[in-house]
Amino acid sequence: MGRGLRIGLFFTALASFVPGHAWAGQGAPTFRLVVHDSVGIAAATLSEAREFSAQVFRSAGIEVVNEDAMACPASGEARGFCVQVLMRPRDAQFQPGKVRTMGVALAADQNRAVVSVYLDAVTDVARRYGQPLGKVLGFALAHEIGHVLLPPPSHSATGIMQPSWEGDALRHAIAGEIAFTPQQSAQMRERLTNRVALK
Repeated sequence: MGRGLRIGLFFTALASFVPGHAWAGQGAPTFRLVVHDSVGIAAATLSEAREFSAQVFRSAGIEVVNEDAMACPASGEARGFCVQVLMRPRDAQFQPGKVRTMGVALAADQNRAVVSVYLDAVTDVARRYGQPLGKVLGFALAHEIGHVLLPPPSHSATGIMQPSWEGDALRHAIAGEIAFTPQQSAQMRERLTNRVALK
């Protein structure tokens, strides 16, 4: 995989071809995002990351509601699907010579999900390819959250859920030219809508 980049694990997509922008502002499904920052990332960088990932989901017809809580509420208190992101300083599993992992989807149930994002790997990728840290972090957030919103296996040959990234592909993603596929977008909307209906 050379200087490629591997992101995340688990979960893919199937169905329809309704463009994401057709949903914007028309009862688009939502999920709540809680970021637990244990690394002290700069507020402006985290804000850029949140906005970048929100834009990726907006193009898929999904709205993100950012929350300031420390964690997603317990299942009995759920108010819609909630994703908690654990910002960690480094990937403890990383070994020199191995492909770096920017994040991992840890767990999900009907009400909430948890993903980890490793700041050391995200920073390394941003420096290596000369990209803004906030946007690379936002890209990693969108990819990992995609894992918990899609059924397994969720990696795909095209779009933001590709498992491996080279410099040019990453640059296109950061420029907004790579997103969720229409099938992935449709399935995430359906799954979020069904989760709300079950509450």
